[in-house]
Amino acid sequence: MTVAGLALALVPAGPAIAHHGWEHCDTTAAYYASGTVTGVRWGNPHPEVTLRVEEKRVPDGWADREIPSDLEDIGGRQVMEATRSYSGTSDELTLFLAPVERLSAWGMEGEVEEGEKLEVVGYLDREHDDEPRPELIVLEDGQAVRQRSVPLPVAPGTGAPEEGGAAAPEEQPGADDEAAARTAASGSEDSSDAIVWLVTGGAVLLLFAGGGCYVARRGNRA
Repeated sequence: MTVAGLALALVPAGPAIAHHGWEHCDTTAAYYASGTVTGVRWGNPHPEVTLRVEEKRVPDGWADREIPSDLEDIGGRQVMEATRSYSGTSDELTLFLAPVERLSAWGMEGEVEEGEKLEVVGYLDREHDDEPRPELIVLEDGQAVRQRSVPLPVAPGTGAPEEGGAAAPEEQPGADDEAAARTAASGSEDSSDAIVWLVTGGAVLLLFAGGGCYVARRGNRA
């Protein structure tokens, strides 16, 4: 493979890495959808799952569902209570899950498979309402798998929920300070993605430099 070919092979990782920061999502509202998995690309930086939407209404008892304790510690229960029915117009959603290593550490065994039923609650991408970033997914066997490791930049708002959702909790005193702290904390999760991007860019530069030296040596020999 030529140097240029190697560089082009590495470039597609860049947009995928840059796309998934929490700042790209509107975290003031969390939306529910469920359906059947129609496509899976399993691997880093983020597994990609295509979901055919078959139900948008938040199921009864959703707010009381059992969720991972680590997610509850960073506001997961508040998100469950504020969950709304998916309001987008797309019949198919693209879900970018947490990196494979995190999914494994959070108790998920195996991969999501085509034909599997899946529930998801997440936040809409600011530019694509068919690409929600998941807060939580619920597998066909009922296992709830967290998708977030840091507090949200801004927690779901206190507006009236849509049909099927529970009332959102009242805002507590000092919420502005807490939001600022959450914003600072959110940077830690995406730092690893930034490192991968930098390493990828460095590799591309080294490949180009190596190719240039090779061409120069061939020219001198000629």
